[in-house]
Amino acid sequence: MSKPTEDLKKDLQEPIEKLNGSNVQETFKEIAEKLFKNYYIQCGEKKYYFAEIEFYYYSDKSPDSDGWQGVTYDRIKNVGDLFYHLSGCDICFNSKLEKNKDKKDEMVGFGGGILIRSIEDEEGNVTAGPMTCVNKMLNACGKGNVPFLVKQENKMDLEVQETYRFLGDKDFKLIEKKQNRDGDLKIAFFNKKIEKKSWNKARPSYYSNRFKYVEKNSALKDL
Repeated sequence: MSKPTEDLKKDLQEPIEKLNGSNVQETFKEIAEKLFKNYYIQCGEKKYYFAEIEFYYYSDKSPDSDGWQGVTYDRIKNVGDLFYHLSGCDICFNSKLEKNKDKKDEMVGFGGGILIRSIEDEEGNVTAGPMTCVNKMLNACGKGNVPFLVKQENKMDLEVQETYRFLGDKDFKLIEKKQNRDGDLKIAFFNKKIEKKSWNKARPSYYSNRFKYVEKNSALKDL
């Protein structure tokens, strides 16, 4: 496991240490702002910027009755580690999260991460979908290299927009009925400055639905 940098500890982990039931969305928005504006993913000679992310976290000391914590993969990782799993790739928080030996559908410990859901290259091309992002990053790395986070000197000029987290196709219908499994929490985030045509080119059928549920005053409300 890699040793976390002081920057990652400060930007990703310190807000998590203050996470409680009343500041979930605010805490994740704070981290998302720092991640989008200050970091990129280095993959060999290629740089990829964050276009869309989702948050996943669980602690057995403060299980959430609304269910947003109940879908996190178990892991033992340091903050900033990249964790590859069946649904894509997470940027981890400090995690010591394991399945309960007696009840396999329950977790013991704490931890989670930030799912990389879409990325943008330096030419403005968007790659959408968690597993598609994994393939893109690993192929760009080439032999003997792995993706890693880099903090840049100057903040990027972009706008981070929150939206609902989607865990499957049925979530679109649940949100229409105001039955989102995360309640009113919007704990997914995307770069609002990416043009609509770029999202539609990447994955039209999915994103035309996904951004339908952002704030009414959003520039993407017509998607």
